Order: sequence, then structure tokens, then C-alpha cells
Amino acid sequence: MVTGNVLSRRGFLAGATSLGLTSGRAASTGTPGRIVVLDWALAETLIALGLAPLAVAEAPLYRQRVVEPALPPGTQDVGLRNWPNLEAIRSLRPELILTLEGYGAPPARLEAIAPVRALPLYTAERQPLHLARQAVRDLAALLDRKAQGARLLADLEQALAPVHSDAPSVLILKFADDRVIDIYGSGNLFDDVIKAKGLWNAWNGPTNIWGFASGGIEELARHPEARLLIIEPAPPAPLRESAIWRAMPQVRAGRFSILPPAWVFGGVPSAIRFSGFLEAT
Repeated sequence: MVTGNVLSRRGFLAGATSLGLTSGRAASTGTPGRIVVLDWALAETLIALGLAPLAVAEAPLYRQRVVEPALPPGTQDVGLRNWPNLEAIRSLRPELILTLEGYGAPPARLEAIAPVRALPLYTAERQPLHLARQAVRDLAALLDRKAQGARLLADLEQALAPVHSDAPSVLILKFADDRVIDIYGSGNLFDDVIKAKGLWNAWNGPTNIWGFASGGIEELARHPEARLLIIEPAPPAPLRESAIWRAMPQVRAGRFSILPPAWVFGGVPSAIRFSGFLEAT
């Protein structure tokens, strides 16, 4: 039923007929079946397709960091994304588990519980936006949500329309604490978004497989002309009150924006959400 990490469409159909996931009944009633999702990008994509997951890993934290699309009421939590509670998942009797390829619990342990669909987003090819689009197509086809998937992708294309900005370049960052920042560049979803919208990412240094680099606040001073796009949480109070923060050229010039939470490792819904924030800055 499962080939490697990825459930074949034929295998899924055989195991999910009783759910109505492939029938007109599923499309008309919105019944999602018993689907457990271990990655937030896939969870938000599933919800954007009009399906409610039975459970999501780290559901309370999803509400803080992903925010929208909101988890439906009653969504259960099944532990950490990188190491979920397998017994909790088993007790829910899922018919499908969605997970990120190459991350988290070993596929063999998940396959012992239910059919698994593992989708790639962050790979050596470093094309997360492209893979996020493909994830929409794959899930829409698998769950009989092709019309909803087409609308979601159309919304993305509309959101990616070029934006007019006076800033010659931008830096996308989050504060890990008052000394360490994560700066997002090549290989990250939001880097793909700003480039699609005609903006220039000032960060051209190396990044990890997730498309970010960590460093000290002094990294900001090396890009004095860039506009800072700071994803909440905002800089810690001790830093904001410090002389080093006030001395930053972007801060002195008021060339920074604090953006609401958005999932930097998300899928198409997060890309649309972040694009909307860019329009408002």
C-alpha cells in the first residue's frame, strides 16, 4: 500500500473509501475523514482546501505562530512535530497521516499506524514555493478538492503580483533572543515570495536547508540601506532600549516594520499571508 515514504493514490483510495474522501459526499459535506497532520505547512494547506484535520502536532503553538488559517475547533494535539506521540496518534484511529518528507518520526513507525503521505517542501533543490504549489495539487487530487486547490493557487498568483516599494532591498528576520537573529534568504519560502513580488533580498550569505542563517545583531549593520522586515515576536525590550539597537541605521531612519506572526516554513497559505503583510508595509 505504501511505496517508500509516499502513499500511492491507488493505495489511499483502497483504504479511504469508507471515509467518503473520494466521493461526492466528501466534496458536498466537507467531511475530511480522520486525518492527522504532523507538519504545519501541510495542516494549513489542508484547512485552506476546506478540510478539517482530526489532529495536528503542536496544535497550541500552531495557533501562535501560523495563526491563519485557524485550526478548526476540536482539533487535537499529538505532541511534537519532530517526534509526535505515536500512541496518541494510534488512539485516534486515523485513516491518513500527512507528514513532511525527511523530517520527524521515521516513516516506518507511522506506517504501522495508518497510511502515510510524505510531501517534500525543504529539499536540496531549495524551491519551497514551487514545492508548496505542488503540495496543493497533490493534496487536492488525493482528497477530491481539485476545484478548491485551483482557487487556492489562483489566490497565490494574485497575491504574488509585484509590489511597489521605495526600499532598495529588504532583510527578513526573526529574533531568537536579544542577541541572536535568524535571517531568511535563499531556500526559504519568504525569500521566494519577495523575489516573486519584485523585491530584492539584501541577504546573500549562506543559508541552511531551511533557508536561514543565524547570527548576531551586528549582521544588520552590514546592510544599512535595507528595510528590516521583523516577524513577530518583536525585538526583546532589553534590546530595544539598548544603545546598539538605537544606533542601527535602519532604526535611526525608521526603516523597519514589525510584521504579525507568519510561518516562515509554511506552504501556500503562509505565502499568501506574508505577501499581504508586504503590501501593507
